[in-house]
Amino acid sequence: MAENVDRPQPVRTRWLIWLPWAVALAGLLYLAGLTVWLGFAGLLFPYQLDYGEGIMLHFVDQWSQGQPIYIPIAEYPFATSNYAPLTLLLALALTPILGVHYAAGRIWTLLAVAASTLLVGAWVRREGGRWLPALAAALIFAGSPYIYHWAPLFRVDLIGLALTLAGLYVVQSLPTPRREESPRRLWLAVVLFVAALYAKQSFFFAPGAALLYLLLVGEWRQALKLLAGIGLLGGGIFLAANLLTGWGFWQGLVSSNVNPFLWPEFGRQVTAFARTFGVLGLLAAWYLVDKFVLQRRRAPTGDRRPVTLSPLDLYLPAALLSIALAGKAGAWENYFFEALAALTLCAGLGLARLARYGPWAYRLLAPALILVQIALMWHTPQVAQRYLQQTRESNRQIAPYLERLPDALISEDMGLLVTNDKTMDYYSFQYSQLARAGRWDQAWELDQLRNRRLAAVILETGTRLDVDRYQRFTRDFLSELDRNYGHTATLGKYELYEPDPVQHEQRIEFGDQLALAGWSLDAPPAPQPGDTLNLTVVWQTQQPLDVDYTAFAHLVDEDGQGWAGDDHAPYDGLYPTSAWGGGEMVRDAFTLAVPAGAPPGLYSLQVGWYHPQTQERLPAGDADSARVAVLPIGWQPAGERDLSPAGIEFGEIIRLEGYTWDVTPGAIEVILRWAATGYPGTDYSVFVHLVPAQDPTQVLAQGDAPPLDGRWPTSLWRPGVQLDDTHTIPLPAGLAPGTYQLWAGLYDPLTGVRLPQAGGSDAILLAQVELP
Repeated sequence: MAENVDRPQPVRTRWLIWLPWAVALAGLLYLAGLTVWLGFAGLLFPYQLDYGEGIMLHFVDQWSQGQPIYIPIAEYPFATSNYAPLTLLLALALTPILGVHYAAGRIWTLLAVAASTLLVGAWVRREGGRWLPALAAALIFAGSPYIYHWAPLFRVDLIGLALTLAGLYVVQSLPTPRREESPRRLWLAVVLFVAALYAKQSFFFAPGAALLYLLLVGEWRQALKLLAGIGLLGGGIFLAANLLTGWGFWQGLVSSNVNPFLWPEFGRQVTAFARTFGVLGLLAAWYLVDKFVLQRRRAPTGDRRPVTLSPLDLYLPAALLSIALAGKAGAWENYFFEALAALTLCAGLGLARLARYGPWAYRLLAPALILVQIALMWHTPQVAQRYLQQTRESNRQIAPYLERLPDALISEDMGLLVTNDKTMDYYSFQYSQLARAGRWDQAWELDQLRNRRLAAVILETGTRLDVDRYQRFTRDFLSELDRNYGHTATLGKYELYEPDPVQHEQRIEFGDQLALAGWSLDAPPAPQPGDTLNLTVVWQTQQPLDVDYTAFAHLVDEDGQGWAGDDHAPYDGLYPTSAWGGGEMVRDAFTLAVPAGAPPGLYSLQVGWYHPQTQERLPAGDADSARVAVLPIGWQPAGERDLSPAGIEFGEIIRLEGYTWDVTPGAIEVILRWAATGYPGTDYSVFVHLVPAQDPTQVLAQGDAPPLDGRWPTSLWRPGVQLDDTHTIPLPAGLAPGTYQLWAGLYDPLTGVRLPQAGGSDAILLAQVELP
């Protein structure tokens, strides 16, 4: 039947007969052209396009300076290479010409795309015998969205794929079965397979398929030679590399690769792959069925010889099995490359086999299937153009900030540090995976955050709200970041965090669900109606939650009436409390405007949580909210009085600015003007004692009470606050006339311990009082 396909047709109708093929190839040429365009655009692009590019550029930079990149995990800097060395060496070879630039690695990726495309076309042409299926298969591979996305990147995957396909192609061309051996080809296959493994250590499926193929066709000697060659060459290089690096090579490539398996992400990726390349899967299945079932049935009964086995027949299931590696954290489309290549090869051979079933199957059905596949993987350049533009603008926006920021920095986009001459001493993804596996305690990086030694931390937009998606940081890391650093700028796709400790460390628990760890308030010392209050709090979960609670901050007067409020789910619902991990700290912000009608007085700023459906609040001790600040709105508590200056500091956080006193019938009235120089962590009480001039230890009368009778606890004072605090000392009956001393100070009512002055004294002599 096949000979009917090429039956001569009249010139005037021939182009109509092959029109479906022309349309299909035109679509494939368009998609392949996009891959070429994006690949060359990457060569000229000076910024990181993918997370792995920055770390690879860093290792090339280190090597170019003679620095080791395979070092023990526990040694500083904490950035040991978990990439095999071949791609890095290839890029290093071009640095004398191109410098430490992404192009030094991206050019090898482009060459690998070209080599793999040619191999796919040549393989299908040789095995299938027809050039149209070969051209279609080559263009499908090159124009697929997975290759399109990877073509402009400095990554190891496509280089490894080209080498492993070349090795399998060489094995395919070996003279078998039981014919004269070709040792040069066999050793070429050995070199190619080993090179692929040293491009990326997961490219062992093609060598495995080649070994099994040689065994099944009876070529035991060639199989043993191939296995021995790979073992000796690959193992020898591995041993030498470890001896040269003090076994840092082993730690980088083996010990540090502990990425957990993410089943949900794996399911999404497999579903996307099957949906995108469904027609390839159908044609590959057709190839196998036609070759191993239908071809034998077509042969005469007495001439049904075994079908000739091909390495590709074994590589297809092996490559599909390699998809299992896509479940590792950090894996993406690159772990589907072998499956894509094998499916494309088998699909191309499946297209060629349609010619056996008549001209219409070959001229109409084959291009129709290709057109459906084109539709499934259709894409346009707009998304890539927007991403290139966004990345370029983001890098330009952040460059001035990086210029002023000193080392050390931690950046999710590690290429930012390399291209801006910053020190890169922490490979976040690698050490985050080690921490999750219990093999790294994170003491170094968490200490950097707690002590705010990092000038800045740079995340990409969305990372803080989706901690587990890429797993480039642990919750412990981001928790300490939120506690000690504040978000200062959004620069394109980058989020800049700089040191910003909370003003007031204060732990208040809300039931057994959540807790307040600390807060900061940006507001005038004495706000007026119309002013804005900006409150920043750090929350912490006490256990994993299954409820998405709503947080609130309310401004309440002394009668309990609310005057302003801000109720919201954290990050406007983008990071609900049910997504927080146990013990995680999250920074939150509230904005309240003091209304114009608010009467003068002391107001409390209260925070808390409630269930959004039931409105039931989480308890804060005996209350249903926590008071974090007292604000004298529209009221000046420090009146215009003639005070004696003092200038005495207690505990370096509270200052007695001045005082006055007056003897009234039966009592002494004392006014103390206090000012906060810090954030007191204790609710101190004030003591004012009347003692004999000859014996200051004998207290004759006293007026002990918290400031303003507890209306404004010292733990809620803020720097800049100034208040006049009145205390009345009742005079005992029968007190003899004479000279007495008036002493004052502060003490902790729970322990009785007084707050000392800088000189060591724990009280101040206010006056010598003459009582009649």
